[in-house]
Amino acid sequence: MEKKHTITICLGSSCFTRGNDVNLEIIKKFLADRGLKEQVDFRGHLCVNSCNKGPVLKIDGTTYYEIDARQVEELLNKIFAVKEVTL
Repeated sequence: MEKKHTITICLGSSCFTRGNDVNLEIIKKFLADRGLKEQVDFRGHLCVNSCNKGPVLKIDGTTYYEIDARQVEELLNKIFAVKEVTL
């Protein structure tokens, strides 16, 4: 059985208003569009006490601070070895 990836997104008010509201939707759409929901343990949590460094996102044990939408997409593409499509 293949090990699942883990993604944990901070949904505390500071991280949420600083960009994790958008990042949450990007991650959900990415996983759904690529049929990856079963390969990922994706969950939210409230506050990791790093509010001044938010938005905070943790992927496979690595914590990312001040993560924006572009960085989220790049990380997901790298983790899941998805080649970026240029239009």
